[in-house]
Amino acid sequence: MIVITGLIAEARIASAPGVSVFACGGNVKLRAQAIKRAVSAGAPAILSFGIAGGLSSHLMAGDWVVATGVMSEGRRIETDVEWSSRLAERLPGAELGDIVTVANPVLHPTHKRRLHRETGASAVDMESYQAAVLADELGVPFVAVRVIADPAHRKLPPAAKLGLQPDGTVAVGAVVRSLLRRPSQVPTLLCVGSDALIAFRALLRGRDKLGPRFASLLCPTVVSDVRI
Repeated sequence: MIVITGLIAEARIASAPGVSVFACGGNVKLRAQAIKRAVSAGAPAILSFGIAGGLSSHLMAGDWVVATGVMSEGRRIETDVEWSSRLAERLPGAELGDIVTVANPVLHPTHKRRLHRETGASAVDMESYQAAVLADELGVPFVAVRVIADPAHRKLPPAAKLGLQPDGTVAVGAVVRSLLRRPSQVPTLLCVGSDALIAFRALLRGRDKLGPRFASLLCPTVVSDVRI
């Protein structure tokens, strides 16, 4: 099967026998041809996995969201119902709700509240809708499962926006330069870092619960393949 993430760190957690992982850095189109080749070679399903921003006010860092649908710019694609149900069964307490995908990180709680009000989505990310469009085009099942890294009340500093690169790595130099220009970001960034640590710990624990092939009934066991 195919797993699409934003960060290489997420891709490494997702890696397992039977899984080809693509870290896309918020732009799935950059890996679209490779993903299409993987499907043509027999990969039977696509899953979006990793961290996300919270839109529902009750969701805290480390909480799971299993998507019932993914949306962007007023369009919505439903996830595979049976597969999503199996994911939720393996993640007790997970929120079942929509995920909205945006082109740029959502930095301010005001923007998060507006997105929640306009879409009703539980969480926001940068990859899931793109991945769903590709799955729909290729005619394979799609699901999305994400962990909240920044809750709805958390404000992200400008430095956080500079961190994600197209290959899924973190632009440490750009973040440091931003902090040097605006040291007032440091306290907020520390809070963001604490939330992210909680989220990645939850991601690791949940990955074990989901099993090597993410509760999919479609995937044979093959050698794992992480695309970095």
